[in-house]
Amino acid sequence: MHLTKPNAVDGFVLLEVLVAMSLILGVWMTSISAYQGLALWFKQQGSKRSELRRNLDTYELAEQLRANAIQHILLNPSNISSKDTKNESSRLSSRNRTLHPTTKSTAKNQR
Repeated sequence: MHLTKPNAVDGFVLLEVLVAMSLILGVWMTSISAYQGLALWFKQQGSKRSELRRNLDTYELAEQLRANAIQHILLNPSNISSKDTKNESSRLSSRNRTLHPTTKSTAKNQR
């Protein structure tokens, strides 16, 4: 029996196969990671979207109830007491009110 030494070409082919397999595995793992990240992001966006819809529905229902109450008050003015109208807020957003008096300058070191 004559034993032959492995050829250098056989080792190079084995190395090429190992490198190709590791590249394929790396791409596969990166793809799975990206897919999981996108799936998580879409799930979070869906949760935020549904929460915003619930908040909007709650707000719209409250506004509808308030509008119905105002309409009821306007149609039946005898039911209004002066105490109710005194404590009624103007319902203006804080953005619509000025924070500083308009006669004073906002600059500190003005010459």
